Amino acid sequence: METLSSLSRRRLLAAGAAGVVVTAASVASAASFGNPDQPAEGAVNVTNPKALTDPGPQDPDLAGNEPAFLNPPATDVNGMPQFWASFNLVPKRIQNGGWARQITQDDFKISTTIAGVNMRLGPGGVRELHWHQQAEWAVMTYGNCRVTIIDENGRPEVADVKEGDLWFFPAGLPHSLQGLEPDGCEFVIAFDNGDSSEFNTLLVTDWIAHTPPEVLAKSFGVPVEAFKNIPVHNKWIYQSNVPAPPLADVEAQIAASAGKPPNPYVFRRADFKPLVETKSGTVGLADSTNFLVSKTIAATVVTIKPGGLRDMHWHPNADEWNYWIKGDGRVTVFNTGPQAITANFHPGDVGYVKKALGHYVENIGDTDLVYMEIFRADRFEEVSLSDWLAHSPIDMVVETLNLDPSVIAQFPKNRPDLVPA
Repeated sequence: METLSSLSRRRLLAAGAAGVVVTAASVASAASFGNPDQPAEGAVNVTNPKALTDPGPQDPDLAGNEPAFLNPPATDVNGMPQFWASFNLVPKRIQNGGWARQITQDDFKISTTIAGVNMRLGPGGVRELHWHQQAEWAVMTYGNCRVTIIDENGRPEVADVKEGDLWFFPAGLPHSLQGLEPDGCEFVIAFDNGDSSEFNTLLVTDWIAHTPPEVLAKSFGVPVEAFKNIPVHNKWIYQSNVPAPPLADVEAQIAASAGKPPNPYVFRRADFKPLVETKSGTVGLADSTNFLVSKTIAATVVTIKPGGLRDMHWHPNADEWNYWIKGDGRVTVFNTGPQAITANFHPGDVGYVKKALGHYVENIGDTDLVYMEIFRADRFEEVSLSDWLAHSPIDMVVETLNLDPSVIAQFPKNRPDLVPA
């Protein structure tokens, strides 16, 4: 077989497509379809089996969580920043009433646009009245929660949310969260800044405790003595002593002459806009086109059936932060260089793909794969590789990829999203 230096890349791909079979020894010295790089990558190119062993100290349970790291495809080329993280590996802050854990840019360098928080509130557990310098988007993953908020025009809203529902609180708007009976709630928060921290929020207890008593009296129009029992430490998460009253009672308590916000800060699971539905799964959308208040976060919920594929694509307007809810997936991210890295994802994991980098998601399990794509953007945008090539000049695609025109005619059109369609 001719060496790489004597073959053009086009001829190499053509030879591979024609079904050239190579041995491990010859692969190591010549590129082929499925082995495009020099020096050759992947275990398939190793001629001495001992070179593949890992005799050093290791944690098999932890290492086994990422088989794609231990044995990457021969098409992978390392050098890309780590794009996998997991809530399963970060510490919890536990208080009476619930717990939280987070993944920020301090822990996950690549994640510059989104910081993530996983929080659990038991029944009656309260995330105290607070606000942030960043916008807060969240998805309910378990149970029932009560959320309250007031906007900049003094218009309050209270709502009870359940699994699959979302909320969005713009930066600076104060809010609270409470776990409801029978078993509280769990949710994942995405802040629209990778440096944001749930452990560094603006708390009403902190501000009251650090304000002179005479200023408190003037501000609230009550005697100084009224504040003598205020907590001197923040509560953050605490256990309420009373069950949450009926929703209608709270609505009456917080009603304001300014009325209610014109657009709700809560988005129901049933309101996701269906972008696509094929035999391989579904993609639902919640961005500023249908979740009107969500001006800085766009999101999709993706379900992929066993054997299905989120097709090769990229997002031209924003980085993608993804959260994995159910099933087992495998993702490869491509960048110029070339660089290509493959990783496995499981429930509780977090991924991050930089803007415009090509990637795909494959369901490698025997159950449905469910995950969410979150973007710091007002709207969702995507470009499908097959759709682009199907709508490019045929002669140009033929010359570029050495494909027969009849093959190109079979490419999925009109952005399939999930294949087989």
